[in-house]
Amino acid sequence: MSENYQVLALKWRPKQFKDVVGQDHITSTLQKAFEKNRIAQAFLFAGPRGVGKTTTARLVAMSLNGADTPTIDYDLKSEPVMDIVDGKSMDVIEIDGASNRGIDEIRELRENIKFMPVSGKFKVIIIDEVHMLTVQAFNALLKTLEEPPQHVKFILATTDVHKVPQTIISRCQRFDFLPLTNDTISNRLKFITESENQSIDEKSLSLIASKSEGSMRDALSYLDQVLVLGDDITFDIVQDLLGVVPHEILFSISDALHNKDGNKLLANLDIIRNKGYIVEDLLKDLILHFRNLSVMSYKNGLKLIGLDSELSKKYDNLNYSWSDKDIIRLSNNLSTLYATIRQFSDQYLLLEVNLIKLLEFDSSVDIEKFLKKEVSSAPKAEPLKKETSVKETPNKTPEKISDKKVKKINLDEDVLRNDWGEIVKQVSKQRGSIGAQLSGCILGELKGTNLDIISYDNSEFNQKLLKEGLELVKSIIDEKYSSNFNVNLVIDTKVEKIEDKKEEKVNEDDIVSLFDGKDML
Repeated sequence: MSENYQVLALKWRPKQFKDVVGQDHITSTLQKAFEKNRIAQAFLFAGPRGVGKTTTARLVAMSLNGADTPTIDYDLKSEPVMDIVDGKSMDVIEIDGASNRGIDEIRELRENIKFMPVSGKFKVIIIDEVHMLTVQAFNALLKTLEEPPQHVKFILATTDVHKVPQTIISRCQRFDFLPLTNDTISNRLKFITESENQSIDEKSLSLIASKSEGSMRDALSYLDQVLVLGDDITFDIVQDLLGVVPHEILFSISDALHNKDGNKLLANLDIIRNKGYIVEDLLKDLILHFRNLSVMSYKNGLKLIGLDSELSKKYDNLNYSWSDKDIIRLSNNLSTLYATIRQFSDQYLLLEVNLIKLLEFDSSVDIEKFLKKEVSSAPKAEPLKKETSVKETPNKTPEKISDKKVKKINLDEDVLRNDWGEIVKQVSKQRGSIGAQLSGCILGELKGTNLDIISYDNSEFNQKLLKEGLELVKSIIDEKYSSNFNVNLVIDTKVEKIEDKKEEKVNEDDIVSLFDGKDML
């Protein structure tokens, strides 16, 4: 490698507005602004990483200082332009907002811009990742942005515009940069490889574009990595080099989930672990895969997916019984896993456990069809025979069967006693004072639907509090067991009264907490 070797991202960085790809809505507006001499005092460039924000900021600086007057037709070989390209211009100050985020740096900047430009017509201040500035730094910048000196232009760039104060945004002319499409990136990579006399197939370039996720800078970095291979570049090698999960694995996993084939699923998971695929990337690809499955079910869905003919044919040949609702449920499960997986050290294990869970996934059932099926298959009810032993009560409306509560379980006294502690906890969540009193009570015998709660404290306060809680206890028991109980309070005075015991000192806060803030007098 030559000592003067320059990475592709720097070598092919646009030096004119016409060279910027995928941002025509911005470059055309800026060019017209220079043609009409309507150049704002401050710009805000917002958008994802690697889409041309800083590059466009430099092009604005070149247009401002590349000639005697602001113009887009500057000489690329002129000294002012070359200085800006090389980062040597005294009049173009680039600041990294992440490392120069304090108020002191902004104060120093404000002092600096008071002086006239050294050689150019303007001082151009480019603040990258401006959202990283502190609140104090933003406040110090406000006044300067609102009324900057005539010889100063500000260009702010950010990947997270939501963190930039609205007061700052309102003082700038805002431009929103878009993620680049795969086709845009592929075409640019093809142009660059041909210019570099490098041979690489379009399928591999498309894979690089897909891997870059809309970032031209990332795409050029991947291309730099691939071109090291020289003449041995093949699609499979590129796929392995970039750690891209093959589509065959994605299809195989969805087949295994659909057919509930655990062996096939585990075999694919073993390949994923051995190949060292990044779990987060795999999950993103799986989510996209299920999105494609969903879209293809619609008219012209395959065209909307935007895949090559070979891959489109694979999707077209699938014959899954999943409905759209099923695919959405599967996608939601994978999305939830993707959102939480960073918190775990062994991501492969978590992936394995969750995909195995999805093997038990049941298809959605249309509720109307289900109800119709249940009604049609239900046995016809025989008319009830009137029994002579039952006495009829005249002028009394019979109770509807639907109004009666049906017991879900065969409740006995032992079951109720075992659950008593949980019932007290539920009462405590709603009324802490009543729960505290109930904890000192025991259950009496269960006689039919009559339940006695026995207390050994016959104080007026205790009785009043427990009587208040009887309805609450009844509602919890009825809901828990789907039964209708009568709950009674029984005071047992055979044991030592609570008030006869040695009194403990309590503070005022404890009393307030015990009474739930209520006046019991």
